[in-house]
Amino acid sequence: MKKTTALITLLMVLAAGLGAFAQADLDAFPDGTTTMIYHVTSEEMSEPQVLELVVTSLGGGRYTIRMATEQTGDEDELATGFGFIFGATRVSSGGGHDVSYSSLEALMDQRSRLQEGAEYQLPSGVFTDIVGVTIADVWCLEGTLLDEDEPDARMVVAFALSNPVYISPRIRAEERRDGEWVEVFVLELVEYTVEESGG
Repeated sequence: MKKTTALITLLMVLAAGLGAFAQADLDAFPDGTTTMIYHVTSEEMSEPQVLELVVTSLGGGRYTIRMATEQTGDEDELATGFGFIFGATRVSSGGGHDVSYSSLEALMDQRSRLQEGAEYQLPSGVFTDIVGVTIADVWCLEGTLLDEDEPDARMVVAFALSNPVYISPRIRAEERRDGEWVEVFVLELVEYTVEESGG
C-alpha cells in the first residue's frame, strides 16, 4: 500500500503541474487547436477514464485550455475514481492514485538531450532502459524510473519530442508483488490532433 501511495503521489505531482510542469510551454503549440486524449486506468477501474485536454492558441500570446473527463463504471467506481488534479510534477486521480515524478523534472527540461540506451543518475534513483517509442503519432523517449528508496516500485515515463504535449504521453506505475510486476496506474495518450487556424 505504501508503494502504491508513493507511485500515485508521483503521478499526482505530474498532474498537479498542469500549468507549471507542462512538457511544452504554451508558445510551443501551433496556432489553432491541439487536442490530446488520454486513457487512465487503475486496478480498481473496470473501464478507462478518458481525459481530454485541448490547447487553443489564439495568437498574440493568448491561449485557451480546456480539460474534460469522462468515466463509465458502477456506482462505487464513479463515487471514488472520478477526476484529476494536476500539479508541477504530480498527477492525482479521484480514485486516490497519486503519482509523482518530481525527480525527473530536470530531465524533462533537457529531454531533447536524452539518448536511447543511456542511464541518468537522479538524486533519489536512476532513469534507465530508455528507448524511442511512438505514442498516438507522437515520437517519444521512454524510460523507467527506479527509486532506491522503493525497490518494489517503478514507473515508466515517456517524454514527447516531436509534438508539444501538456502531460507526458505515458506514465505507468508498477509494483512488484510476489516477484511479478503489476500495473497499478496508467495514463496514456491515445489520440493527438492539431487543427491549425485559418489565418
